[in-house]
Amino acid sequence: MSEAVSVSEGIWLVKLPLPFPVATINVFLIRCEDGFLLLDCGMKTRACREALAAALEKTGIGWIGIRRIVISHMHPDHFGLAAEVRARTGAPVWMHEAEAARSSPRFMDNDFFARHSAWLTEHGVPADETEEISEASRGISEFIEMVEVDRRLEDGDRIPIAGGELEVVVTPGHSPGLLTLYFPQRKLYFSSDHMVEKITPNVGLHTHSSENPLGDYLASLDRIRPMEIDLVLPSHGHPFHGHREWIAATEQHHHSRCERMLSAVAASPRTAYEVVNVEWGPHLSPLNERFAVAETLAHLEYMRRQGRVSAVRENGVTRWRKGG
Repeated sequence: MSEAVSVSEGIWLVKLPLPFPVATINVFLIRCEDGFLLLDCGMKTRACREALAAALEKTGIGWIGIRRIVISHMHPDHFGLAAEVRARTGAPVWMHEAEAARSSPRFMDNDFFARHSAWLTEHGVPADETEEISEASRGISEFIEMVEVDRRLEDGDRIPIAGGELEVVVTPGHSPGLLTLYFPQRKLYFSSDHMVEKITPNVGLHTHSSENPLGDYLASLDRIRPMEIDLVLPSHGHPFHGHREWIAATEQHHHSRCERMLSAVAASPRTAYEVVNVEWGPHLSPLNERFAVAETLAHLEYMRRQGRVSAVRENGVTRWRKGG
């Protein structure tokens, strides 16, 4: 079933199904002078394809009404269907340069999963769990089609739409070039995964992240705080009000997690995998374990740059300890 809801004049929120605990993604149809802009497009699954087609029929827009496709970032639930939507509509795909480079067919070469496995091993993940995580990651790759981007968007770019323009606001953290959009004429903020009402977005350090993703993420929140926003339109869950309160709570969440992880490495050096077991406990699913290792490393690296922890690599394994 497709769900398309008008959230403002000329703007439709469309929920597409996902095969994850976060069961849907919000994509947006935004009226322009010559048709509609599609913000994100879901995964390359039959369920997403059919739900998007049904929404386009319900709204009367149709495939032909899509004139441009803007992808917020390269995670599978946001860009997996982009190549197919471009083929159906003839609309160009726009994305930030940092995300475009990671969405190119050249990015996922034969060594991609080998590098990923080596990264897990370096951070203490046992061999059997590394294989399970790598197998689950390969499974996700079936739901995407890599795509060459037609236009690179940059921070501060403006996109004309009906009733005004969208301002591109790049918010690295969850992904290196995560692109959000601000509609100042109506004080609407399309936050993608940067801000989600009842979820703390995953911020992870891994083989294709930035060097200090948590630092980037907190700086991005600082940038959004003073903006005049009446309604946040996220990629998951429901639109919400009160962006400054949300930012304050999220900052506290990350600072508290840093303190707990600092305590975890205070008694003796630990690998990121060992810190994961302290913070989340054992028996995570393979994909959640991958996310947890990356999130742990983001917090540890953030603290390393503050001189609060240090990393020691011995026999190919990195361990973390309190102090610089």
